[in-house]
Amino acid sequence: FMTKEEHVKHWQKSANESWDSAVFLASGKHYALALFALHLTLEKLLKALWIKESFTDTPPYTHDLQKLCNELKLEIADEDYDFLAIVNSWNIRGRYPDYTNRLYQNTSGKYLKEQIEKVNELKKWLEEKILNQK
Repeated sequence: FMTKEEHVKHWQKSANESWDSAVFLASGKHYALALFALHLTLEKLLKALWIKESFTDTPPYTHDLQKLCNELKLEIADEDYDFLAIVNSWNIRGRYPDYTNRLYQNTSGKYLKEQIEKVNELKKWLEEKILNQK
């Protein structure tokens, strides 16, 4: 059995792997998959924080970032909370071919670079919260 701290570390490690994947995919111009990996990065960090704050080692079975924030009762800036709705759409579009094709058509390298920067800010904020959570 894993300890609570081991569960948190597992989610953090997995989030970092998703982040690395997003950056790698972006460099290869695989925009839709990079956006999907960015969603996974934030989802996994939110789940690490959920475990750190809860009594159980199993986070909610959801991919909805806003729902996870609500369950965590996170004090998140309105603009960041709204941005999570956009990030949620990358999760859906990354899973289904018809959505993925539309996402490829509507995504540029410039857009992806901007989104990576926004996600990186949230990533750092969540990592800090996980580190400082008792």
